[in-house]
Amino acid sequence: MIVSERIPVTVLGGFLGSGKTTLLNRLLHEAHGYKIAVVVNEFGEVGIDGARVSGAERFVELDNGCLCCSINEDLQETLLELQQFGGFDHLILETTGLADPLPVGWTLSRERLVDYYRLDCLMTVVDALNLEAALAEAPEAEMQIDRADLLILNKIDLVEDAEARTVDRIRSINGRAPIFPAERGNIPFEVLLAASPGESRKLPGEVVDQHQASFETWTFRTDRVLSDEALEDFLYESPQGVYRLKGIVRTDGDSDWTFFSSVAGRFEMEAHGGPTPETGAIVFIGKSLDRVALEARCEGLILS
Repeated sequence: MIVSERIPVTVLGGFLGSGKTTLLNRLLHEAHGYKIAVVVNEFGEVGIDGARVSGAERFVELDNGCLCCSINEDLQETLLELQQFGGFDHLILETTGLADPLPVGWTLSRERLVDYYRLDCLMTVVDALNLEAALAEAPEAEMQIDRADLLILNKIDLVEDAEARTVDRIRSINGRAPIFPAERGNIPFEVLLAASPGESRKLPGEVVDQHQASFETWTFRTDRVLSDEALEDFLYESPQGVYRLKGIVRTDGDSDWTFFSSVAGRFEMEAHGGPTPETGAIVFIGKSLDRVALEARCEGLILS
């Protein structure tokens, strides 16, 4: 099978809270005429991001691991199932914020997959607001920038002179990839779906998996209703050691179910319009998490 007949694949990566899911949702709701299949992986026990992605021709979510290591074989089986399903002309693999995107792309070169899929682009979303903090915090952030064929410099609306402040820093890590500035992941769909038209990406043969030791995750689950006001106060004062917070819970606010996301001291809360979860969940991602203290804080959010 020649390259042009294979399904192009975009591997969408980026550090925690960079805006990958926001970008993906924008793409899925544009009138571009593509039929898109999406595979989303999350770091943690509960599929928060999966419940936030909608509009794909076919949606497959892999929980409880990371695409680039412990469930890589599951990814291969998922891609084979999608091949049998058919009916789509572009595939997007959104990796966890702690993943090395390279092994995900490498999977596409395996037997039975290489004849059906081709890697179009390794794309990394970069958080302009928290770039320096991410680079200082974790090697994964730098690795994801270094691996990229194309870089989306997101959240430029939140930083004065964002490009002037960040491009040189990014270029010191990756001097080859084009950089596209974006606000809330809003970039032309052509950038995402035709980053390397007609080319099949060649990957190096050695991959070092180093993300598992850097971060840990813990999930608080509850079927009870949380105080909307208390939750907002909680997000204002992110617990020590927590880099990223996200969740879907029932609250006493204007909507029954509320989605929230917090990274580096900045957060958002909004009505959850996707499928109703079986239970509420708050996912913590960070270092040296005090799970006893976190559970106590979460219990304090529940309405008596």
